[in-house]
Amino acid sequence: MPHFTARLPRKLGAAAALSAALTVGCFAPPAQALTLHGVDIPAQVELGGKALALNGAGTRYVFLFKVYTAALYLPQKSAQPQAIYNMAGPKELKLTMLRDVSGKELGDKLNEGIKNNLTPDEFNAFIPSLAQLGGLFAQKNQVKSGETVTFRDLPGKGCTIAIDGVPAGSTFTDPQFFNSMLKIWLGKDPAEERLKRALLGNAADSN
Repeated sequence: MPHFTARLPRKLGAAAALSAALTVGCFAPPAQALTLHGVDIPAQVELGGKALALNGAGTRYVFLFKVYTAALYLPQKSAQPQAIYNMAGPKELKLTMLRDVSGKELGDKLNEGIKNNLTPDEFNAFIPSLAQLGGLFAQKNQVKSGETVTFRDLPGKGCTIAIDGVPAGSTFTDPQFFNSMLKIWLGKDPAEERLKRALLGNAADSN
């Protein structure tokens, strides 16, 4: 890149050279589709009329057992959690189960992960949403291997949860709900450090 402009024809002029250099410098390779443990993870999804790119995907392990794959979709890719929290536009996080888990157990783990990554004041303000989340999963006897749990956030409308494609419960209207959920995987005390790196785009940590 340092010698790129020097190779441009002189007739382009300084302005054209700068424009060409910026175009090349700003180019980012498109997201690539993945297959993790038999789960097909597309390179992009559509939400709210916008195409979202796969930011990263990885696998949640408990000891040596694979529990689920996770895939994060954003309006633009980022490796910085705070930039992701602040990012405008729709976002999606999709979990695909790799083993059977009781709904209550999964809900309890999500609640625990949120609590571990919120300040006491944030957690107290989030208690109504936690109760709503826990109640939603308590109604599901089992989330079976191959089923999906998808969190979709639409700014101004809230976050919805679908279990295996079927809407579950009512919309979570707290504007910070989705970000608080994301902190389970991207926060200071994530569910798994390797999975955090994978969701932030480090493909070497995907498996």
